[in-house]
Amino acid sequence: MWSYILKRLLMMIPTGIGIITVFFIFSEIVPGGPLDQVESLIMDEARKAAESGASFGGANSQAGAMMAIDPQIRLQIKRKLGLNHNALERYLRMLLWFSPDSMISSQEIGNREARKVSFRGQKLMVYREDDAYHVYENSLSIDDRDGEVSFDAETQLFISTLDPSLRFSPESGQQVDGTGALTKVPAKVETESFDEVSYSESGVRIPIKEEREEVYPVQTAWEAFTDWDNWHGYFLLKFPNSITKNKKSYELIAERLPVSMRLGIISFFLTYTSCLLLGIAKAVRNGTRFDTVTSLLVLIGYGIPGFVLAVLLITMFGPSGDAVVHLFPLRGLHSPPEIYNALGPMAKLWDNIHHLIAPIICLTIGSFAGLTMLTKNSVLEQFDQLYAVAARARGLSQRRVLFKHILRNSLIPLVTGFPARFVMMFFAGSLLIEKIFSLDGIGLLGYTALVERDYPLMVSNLFVFTYIGLICRLLSDIGYVVVDPRISFEEHRS
Repeated sequence: MWSYILKRLLMMIPTGIGIITVFFIFSEIVPGGPLDQVESLIMDEARKAAESGASFGGANSQAGAMMAIDPQIRLQIKRKLGLNHNALERYLRMLLWFSPDSMISSQEIGNREARKVSFRGQKLMVYREDDAYHVYENSLSIDDRDGEVSFDAETQLFISTLDPSLRFSPESGQQVDGTGALTKVPAKVETESFDEVSYSESGVRIPIKEEREEVYPVQTAWEAFTDWDNWHGYFLLKFPNSITKNKKSYELIAERLPVSMRLGIISFFLTYTSCLLLGIAKAVRNGTRFDTVTSLLVLIGYGIPGFVLAVLLITMFGPSGDAVVHLFPLRGLHSPPEIYNALGPMAKLWDNIHHLIAPIICLTIGSFAGLTMLTKNSVLEQFDQLYAVAARARGLSQRRVLFKHILRNSLIPLVTGFPARFVMMFFAGSLLIEKIFSLDGIGLLGYTALVERDYPLMVSNLFVFTYIGLICRLLSDIGYVVVDPRISFEEHRS
């Protein structure tokens, strides 16, 4: 069994590679990628500014004239999105890749210019002098006050933001008429070739080869190898930034996942527990009035979509004035903070339960109906098996035969659908429910990323839920062995 589990875990790796590969190919082929999204937003703002007679970011201010994003700004956007590499390296960086990141390139800073750079959480100031790049820590403390330096293009000097009389040479970092100095950051320059695009006068993109100088921090081979920031890839759980949210994708998923987990896990176990108890009761009372009435109720519940039931519950039992009875709150996982924070522990618990009742009912009702009928039919099928007939012939009670012999074999069909239903509760099944009840969960996050074409967030969501589904499928296979010891995934050789 352990060898089978190990094989399944290893097989999850090529599955993840395949998913990322397909997604990467589509994101490269289909127009409207991350860079296009950001560029279109900037150009829309530029057109609005041009129509109002204002200038915007160096774009042509004449309304109706063809506008183009400055190549320097465009490369800065690509660096922010992690697109400042060739296609092959971008693909490998999505999987697992070791590669130091550059701080800035020659296309992002002109000669005799300086630019502030944020590199791996460190504030830097970079000054370019022909082919030389001088990098300094952009921090200057005076009298226990933290400040920075800015660049004065006229005097070609760094000036303290706290005390303008403090000035520094951008070539050496030494203070002018003083003994102080800026902290220099060792840097090296490498010339590299990149696949880029140029724009014709009509706005058509033309593929070109571009050579530019990239500025890297100086590190020994061992320092570079052991620097965690030089490693990239989803398999290291290093997720990119969301385009629309300007935040790490894993942080967004971690924020929303508890909401979906609360809904998904509760509704999942409530569904399986209820359908198991009701299915057994219907099988034992097959053909009776109880079986007929519950079958009718189950079929009615099966025919009502969860989102329709959600609207009905809000309309009939919500807080609006037209409601018949005010039973359910309108939105959220709890009351507003000013009310919720003033409650005691038990009152907070009830407040959370009160807000979860309606969404969980809506999530449970659809899958509950199908699983109940499946449980009933599975139990009835086992009633007529020879082992059950023999057990009753030996004088065992109906209850003992049911719970000791029949029930275990009846669980196999339920275990089969475990992975798909569990993942559905987290994502597809909760999307509309989260939208209607204003629950900021993972389903709504994935839908928003899809609508806004936030590719980094989309693939992060896809990666996480793929492995949740694969792990659930493995648990399902293990469940087969638990409910039926006759099943074995080991190879037997005579």
